[in-house]
Amino acid sequence: MNEITFDIQQHTRQLLNAMTLTDVRAYEYALNDGAGMRIWRWDGMVALRPRDQIANYLIEEWAAWTEPRMDVISVVSGVRRGSAEFRIFAYENGRYVEHNRAVFVTLRGEKIQTVDLYCAEPIPSAHRSEWIAPAATSDAEISRLFDEREYIADVRDFLPPRSNMRLNLRGSLRLWNDAHPASNGGGNARWSAEDADEQIEALIEFHRGRQAGFTWFVGPWDTPADLGERMEQHGLVLAGDTACMARNGLAVLDDIPVNDDVNVAQVAPDDDAAIESLLQIAADCFHLTPQQIERERPAHFERIKDPHFFGRELNFLARLDGQPVAEARLILRGGVAYLGGASTLPDNRNRHIYSTLLRRRLEVARAGGHHVAMIHAEPMSRRIVERYGFREYGRYRIYAWMPVIDLNVIRSLVPDE
Repeated sequence: MNEITFDIQQHTRQLLNAMTLTDVRAYEYALNDGAGMRIWRWDGMVALRPRDQIANYLIEEWAAWTEPRMDVISVVSGVRRGSAEFRIFAYENGRYVEHNRAVFVTLRGEKIQTVDLYCAEPIPSAHRSEWIAPAATSDAEISRLFDEREYIADVRDFLPPRSNMRLNLRGSLRLWNDAHPASNGGGNARWSAEDADEQIEALIEFHRGRQAGFTWFVGPWDTPADLGERMEQHGLVLAGDTACMARNGLAVLDDIPVNDDVNVAQVAPDDDAAIESLLQIAADCFHLTPQQIERERPAHFERIKDPHFFGRELNFLARLDGQPVAEARLILRGGVAYLGGASTLPDNRNRHIYSTLLRRRLEVARAGGHHVAMIHAEPMSRRIVERYGFREYGRYRIYAWMPVIDLNVIRSLVPDE
């Protein structure tokens, strides 16, 4: 690396550091007095010159956020030009969000003369580094964590095969090349009372044009408050609900019974047979079609084998008499232990297999220093976890639409057996 390239990297990092401070002197180290900045925002362009206007703008922005944190993704240098990709996490208007940004700088003399800052529209986030919810977490905080939990997935960590996802502060949408309503849909709507009906109709017309069904999750934090009723007025059918449940306190787990005949093992990333068993059990319990199973398989294998998730996303397989009978996941992200993907084959239910998997996952979470366990519990698992210290904090109502309504398909979206 030549000296000029090194200097550009150093100056680029000086500018990034200045953006995390509220001290104008930090900008004096990085920028020429006559420096100019073009800010290319999703809602328009801002042009600033000289340095004091740049500093004032960026200082005011940083100071307006609550608990801001910068994550520098990359810094690249060329000949007298440098660039960086980064994102900023913060509370903004009561929500935890992330701003994904890129900056390009040009040197003149010993400092930066021009800056081009590209700012994508902020999106909801739950990407907290190394943070764990404390034992004293309040009910209000747990409720807020449930709302944020919908944004725990980070596309920078993993981009599933055939991805087609859209996300902004007004909602989320996922799409597959599959007409089944379980394959498409979204939720997390933050719509106004004035435009909610228009948004619902647009969703229906979009999926009608694709000749595909979709599901839509209406949560307790969504707006407007009567969104579910409006969904039904537009022809969506209520398929069922899932409860937001949490247990605050994992110090003592003796209240959860286990079946000593059940062997529970964490699935290793090189155990293809066990990984396939996880998929087949979930497919059986959630009534996936053969086409859905084939569609899910590449992402299922790829994610479990991705070393980025080791220690943060754990998969467990339960065997009885040597045969796979149940599967479950544990996700240690966003400050809580999230229990996901648990299912037991119908012929093996009512044998404390689910509770055995529950206790094993909570023991692993406790060993990792976690205090709060959360689950989105459908009716079948809800009846179990509420016996073992899990309280309800709200419900998601699950609505579905199809070009030709098939109630058998819609009822299968939320197992209750």
